[in-house]
Amino acid sequence: MTKHALHLFRKYLSLRSIQRSGSPSKKLLLTGLGFSSAAVALSSFTSDADNIVVGSKGLLRFLRSMKVGVTISLDYYFSMMGLSETAPNYDVMMSRIHQRCSERIRDGCLQNGGTYVKLGQGLVSLSHILPREYIDTLKVLQDKCLSRDREELYQVFQEDFGQSPEELFGTFDTDPIAAASIAQVFQATTKDGQKVAVKVQYNDLRNRLHSDVMTINILLNIGAWLHPKVDFTWILNDFVEALKQELDFVNEGMNAQRCARDLAHLKYVHIPEVLWKYTKTRVLVTEFVDGIKISEVQRLKDEEFSLMDINYKLFESFGCQIFQTGFVHADPHPGNVLVRKSKGNTELVILDHGLYQQISKEERIALGHLWEAIVFGNHEQMGMYSKKLGVDDYIMFAEILTQTPLRTMSFKVKSKLSSEEENYMRRVAAEKFDQIVDCLQQMPRSLLLVVRNLNTIRAISYDHGCPIDRYAVLARMATKAAFANKQMTFLQRLLRVPKLFWFELNLLITKITTYWTMVFYHVLYKLGLAPDIREFISQTAKALE
Repeated sequence: MTKHALHLFRKYLSLRSIQRSGSPSKKLLLTGLGFSSAAVALSSFTSDADNIVVGSKGLLRFLRSMKVGVTISLDYYFSMMGLSETAPNYDVMMSRIHQRCSERIRDGCLQNGGTYVKLGQGLVSLSHILPREYIDTLKVLQDKCLSRDREELYQVFQEDFGQSPEELFGTFDTDPIAAASIAQVFQATTKDGQKVAVKVQYNDLRNRLHSDVMTINILLNIGAWLHPKVDFTWILNDFVEALKQELDFVNEGMNAQRCARDLAHLKYVHIPEVLWKYTKTRVLVTEFVDGIKISEVQRLKDEEFSLMDINYKLFESFGCQIFQTGFVHADPHPGNVLVRKSKGNTELVILDHGLYQQISKEERIALGHLWEAIVFGNHEQMGMYSKKLGVDDYIMFAEILTQTPLRTMSFKVKSKLSSEEENYMRRVAAEKFDQIVDCLQQMPRSLLLVVRNLNTIRAISYDHGCPIDRYAVLARMATKAAFANKQMTFLQRLLRVPKLFWFELNLLITKITTYWTMVFYHVLYKLGLAPDIREFISQTAKALE
């Protein structure tokens, strides 16, 4: 970036020092000044002739993003003027606003591609906070992105291998079978006839990374200035580092191999083998695996897969990573998890190993003890281990981790939420948003992607109708990790045996209580005194998607 561009960008950032309580017109004026400075900075990002196209496209993406952001802000501002929460048409009006704005974000992400699609995918994992319209609309970003022209494909192969795809492989289908946020996937066969999946990175991503990050930084600063409670500028550096990981396909191949080693004891997990002979920084070749996306519920049912079995394996495998190995897949969205039959058994195939998070042993042990304390309802232990992880508000921290309301008399994690608890969680997300952000800022950076991981697999479970007690599965994995602490003496381990027994008994009691509660409601339904519990659960699951 030129010195002139840096100067203009710093000038824009200095606008944040102006008093935030200015008039709306003053804010709009300053926003315009910031916009102008940023636009000039972006346009001067590439001064040499070779990169002028990249610079002009970066400016176009910035202008498009700014338009989307301003349009959404104005839509909410003017549409909600005079609209009271007690109005009979309030929910209908809000749903329409949410739908319009979510479509604008979706279209903007698809048009800008790359970095923006990754941000949109991150929003989908916030199914417990965002309105359902956003989640339903943005889900398309998980596995349907704009494909690129063939010239770009051939350019990457010529630059990285000095050969065309047809020269390198036995056969190569130039029509992509998938187009994700940073790459397209093609089907091919090697010279010796092995069927493979070829992941080819978009060739301009590395060149546009800096300009896109600058754009996002500007937008986040403007958003934080106009809406101080929605300040996510602090998370940008983590996002940039994560994206750099994903842009290195050699690193992705190494991650896949480590994941395969870590989960080798789970015979139902399969990681596609990497073919290093054909793998470069921008090209990754693995064995081709055919399966059903874990989100294709009806197809899984038609093929007679057990959703309960799938969910148990999903939570156990990722729980093993979070609490035991510490090497955590940070992007397990439905497009990255396939289901197939292998030797008559249900197998999970985990794809896309570009983004991983390493959790230290100390953090895993503290997290395991915290989860155990949540099951026991031990506030003192919750507070202590939350402090060890750097978070003061242990109740908010526990609710973020478990997505279960702890401000209740029982203080127990549950396999399913009642409608009252569901509404409570959404109300907390809306009313205490600033406290949630504070909590996220305080927790170790390594846990941010873990929270995203938990939210993503939890959303998959909701789509499946919550057929298992997922919290019990995660609680067992967490407690096992805490118990496996090698720093404990033999006597300490011995003294923990009764506690583990009591822990399992608590989980069993919760499970039995839940079962008989459902039986009780079913009896009331038969007597005409209550709605059908099955319909209630279905509605709850849909509301939480």
